[in-house]
Amino acid sequence: MASWGLARIEVIAAKEDIESELRRGVPMKQIHHALLKSGRVTVTYNSFRRQIKSIRDKLKMMPVHQNIKQVPQLKTDRKPPAGFQFDPSCKADDFF
Repeated sequence: MASWGLARIEVIAAKEDIESELRRGVPMKQIHHALLKSGRVTVTYNSFRRQIKSIRDKLKMMPVHQNIKQVPQLKTDRKPPAGFQFDPSCKADDFF
């Protein structure tokens, strides 16, 4: 039998581990399963998910760490190859 507020207490107790796993990109379902298996969490996945929503929102608002590989910028100064002609009227059947 679950008591009222148990999910909140369990999530607060495991907050540091949950944050580190979320930063690594581990899915919530997998985090819940690992904590459930270790006995640190006893509540259902839905209760767990509702309680860590605020943690996830806070992590989304934090700036991305500088060590993360940045996406390269597209080169816009490139010219099409010689003989290239754009034809917007082609159909999908033209490619098969």
